Amino acid sequence: MSAITTLNPKAESARQAQALAINISAARGLAEMLKTNLGPKRKMKMLVSGAGDIKITKDGNTLLHE
Repeated sequence: MSAITTLNPKAESARQAQALAINISAARGLAEMLKTNLGPKRKMKMLVSGAGDIKITKDGNTLLHE
């Protein structure tokens, strides 16, 4: 048995610096999406599913879970 077991054999492996850069980029993307949903002047967001269903929300939690 090897020292490293992969759950997904097709997954890519990343070194520490590369993984950190990917995580920072993901966090910045989330912050950019959610920053207009904070405070008293928050804006509505329209979510469109793959099936074409439309949902309009101001709730950041809904944005993250949909």
